[in-house]
Amino acid sequence: MKSKVLLFIGIILLIVGIILKKTTQMDSLGLALILTGVTLKAIYILGKVKSGEYKPGKELFFLVVGLILFLIGLYLRGIDHALIKPIYLIVFGITLKITFIIRFIQIVRFGKKGASTPSVILK
Repeated sequence: MKSKVLLFIGIILLIVGIILKKTTQMDSLGLALILTGVTLKAIYILGKVKSGEYKPGKELFFLVVGLILFLIGLYLRGIDHALIKPIYLIVFGITLKITFIIRFIQIVRFGKKGASTPSVILK
């Protein structure tokens, strides 16, 4: 079984879980699918670290900060406040997470070919 299957199944479960939570009353099933998807994606990344195909670097900053901003945005959405619109934190957090994913894919892809990682993005 290819390792990318874990990544794609994780992404699909994450998307289906979000859709279920937003469009139906099946909040617990949606949350379970989201957590399962995130877990599969984490297993994929940890597998790449363990195999040596990916060496964590500065791009992890984007993932950590993106997750923190995303979770803060979700928390602020549930309470009454006037500081900042939570949607801005959520969107910026997701943008940082996508930046991490793009950089991760570049590092893994160029690492396999033996070439140096591209310095075009996020040098």
